[in-house]
Amino acid sequence: MRAATREAFERRDSVSSRREHERAEELHATAGAGELVKSLVFGGLDGVITTFAIVAAVEGARLPTSTVILMGVANLVADGISMGLGDYLSEVAEERFVRHEFEREMWEMENYPEGEIQEMIQIYVEKKGLSRDDATSVMRTLAKYPRVFVDLMCVDELGFVPPNDDGLPAWKKGLVTMLAFDVFGAIPIFVYYVASCVHYDATHDKLFAVSAVATASTMFALGVCKASLTCQPKLWSGLMMLVNGTLAAIVAYGIGHALEGGYSAVANNNATWPSSSSSSLLTSTSSSSLSSSLSSPDL
Repeated sequence: MRAATREAFERRDSVSSRREHERAEELHATAGAGELVKSLVFGGLDGVITTFAIVAAVEGARLPTSTVILMGVANLVADGISMGLGDYLSEVAEERFVRHEFEREMWEMENYPEGEIQEMIQIYVEKKGLSRDDATSVMRTLAKYPRVFVDLMCVDELGFVPPNDDGLPAWKKGLVTMLAFDVFGAIPIFVYYVASCVHYDATHDKLFAVSAVATASTMFALGVCKASLTCQPKLWSGLMMLVNGTLAAIVAYGIGHALEGGYSAVANNNATWPSSSSSSLLTSTSSSSLSSSLSSPDL
């Protein structure tokens, strides 16, 4: 329903909007799925951009295909676990904070309701623009229903949505984030893995080009999905994801190329240093021996 009502709003179609609101029960059935889609999209974007940046860095350094696969897989496993666990821990911390503050407000409402009522009256007079008489009438009516009153306090006074026991558990969000990171993050290195398995003899440039096209398509598609969640223009969101991934890849490629050039220069210097040093040492030794012979009293 949510997408349909947004489309109706964009078209300023009041008839479609009314029809969708009459089917409001569908919104509650799909609310949990929306949270999973959010974890799916953002986990996938992080995965594909991060992994392709690593591929670009390795390609910039002109390292073997096996190194691309090794570093890509290592990043998928390590970062995937980190992303999933981080999402889970942040969700748990937020839920605990929200529930603690909600319980505190409920306790204050039970023990000193007049103080809470006056706080809300003040907020609605100063910030919402209601007259004091209207704000007093509204708040005293809502105060007859403590749970409704405290839910309103959480939003207007504390600035967060009250706890919802019907929401998705934190571990599911963390798991979806990790899986999305791993699945979408595998796309940039998939072509390298296939080429390695079938022993396909392709240049680095060809493999990198195929990987870049696959990655760009994935980033654009995920950007469009992200726009559906954040009410942004879909084309603009997809292009912004492409710009984001492209900038990350360019920087990573440049760093890899620069480090490879610096390493090669150091390696060349180290390779020529022993022979140059030995020649200097031999020359110095010969000169010293000749000088000693010429200064000998026997001559």
